[in-house]
Amino acid sequence: MTPLSSVKKSLQVLQAFSAEQPERSVTEISRFLNAHKSSVSRILATLATEGFVEKNPANNRYRLGLKLLDLANLVLGRYELRELAGPHMEALARVTGEIVHLSILDKSDIVYLEKKGGGQTLTVATKVGGRNPAHASAMGKVLLSGLSPEEFGQILPVASLTRLTPRTISEKGELIKELERVRDHGFAVDDEESFPGIRCVAAPIRAEDGRTVAAISVTVPKQRMGRQRVEEIRERVIETARLISARMGACRLEG
Repeated sequence: MTPLSSVKKSLQVLQAFSAEQPERSVTEISRFLNAHKSSVSRILATLATEGFVEKNPANNRYRLGLKLLDLANLVLGRYELRELAGPHMEALARVTGEIVHLSILDKSDIVYLEKKGGGQTLTVATKVGGRNPAHASAMGKVLLSGLSPEEFGQILPVASLTRLTPRTISEKGELIKELERVRDHGFAVDDEESFPGIRCVAAPIRAEDGRTVAAISVTVPKQRMGRQRVEEIRERVIETARLISARMGACRLEG
């Protein structure tokens, strides 16, 4: 796919600022980028409208805006979450002997932030940074269940959903009923809905205000996941998610 030149120029304008030169005039930026002054001026005006840059009223020079700080905090929050969750995930992987995943929601997909455990003959081909449709996974159901009806409608506007296996929930109405059960019980199960022969149990990681910000799961081949094991793992996953949620709140209080 060919990059959009207008987007590329906008990103170059943002990168014209530095610790040594946190403020620049339109002329300085146009010279730095070897670009037309009028083009740079239009880009800056657009970026300012969206909060990515702002003009210092004292000298009419531009500087980076607070919108970038919001985005940076989102990225930093993911790394913080991985650090906080890591030891708890390792403990859960040890006690269950299974694969443990951590994920967040990105539009209609989950994104794997961390993966712990291994050594089993049968496992699942997931990787950190990889994606999976949210409606077809236990972690995805947990994350979708934390959305408002408006947010859910925007993320999944269609009635039919992609079927990954014969057991995938592929109708939006059926998924909505499943998400109600997830909210009521505080956990979700994936019964071979993403990968044949694989079952998962997931629970929500919550921020201090109660929002679901991530999910953690244990992934198990179905031959090792009978009803009694589901109950055992469910309790451990919920408790691990609670510990990570509490640790997130404690770190913010310490900070």
